[in-house]
Amino acid sequence: MKTEKTLSLIFILSLIFKLMHWPGAGPLMIISLLGLAFCYFPFGFYFFSDKNFKTQNIGISIVFGWMLSISIIGILFKLMFWPGAAPMLIVGATTSFILAGVAVILFAKSTDLLKNYYKNLLIRTVVFLVLSVGCLILPNSVIINHYYSTQPELKELYLRQQENPQDESIQKEIEEYHAKQYERETGKRKNQ
Repeated sequence: MKTEKTLSLIFILSLIFKLMHWPGAGPLMIISLLGLAFCYFPFGFYFFSDKNFKTQNIGISIVFGWMLSISIIGILFKLMFWPGAAPMLIVGATTSFILAGVAVILFAKSTDLLKNYYKNLLIRTVVFLVLSVGCLILPNSVIINHYYSTQPELKELYLRQQENPQDESIQKEIEEYHAKQYERETGKRKNQ
């Protein structure tokens, strides 16, 4: 599907932007992954069918779309440092693993008419299983160390926040840091 490929390319582009510290990485990542999640959950029967609704199992398409969208949202939460990423990734990786097994069994037992449908389900499921497991085992500290390598003070604040997520004083320090950065940036612009 063109929509699915376009959103996947935007996600890859957002990862490149994030790795290179270019502006716009967050919005691109949110748009692409939420777009994929919305495509899969309510419209999985359309995206998995290759535009031929007769060569699919609609119930399986809806279940696969729903479960894969959980993995996608977990990946989004992890890459954006939002709380709740770990439980969603655990649920997403577990269900993706189960769905991959189901897809293998269905592919093996399917008729020639449904082979391509189950192969497409299996490919999508394995891709999101690998991404979910990769995000699950990747520590937040690695992402923070890379993303904030040019801002050591902010990096230390985020690392402290990861160690003590309930400490509101760290969140206030992060907000104060961002406010000071904003003031410096706007002050520079006014002086120019």
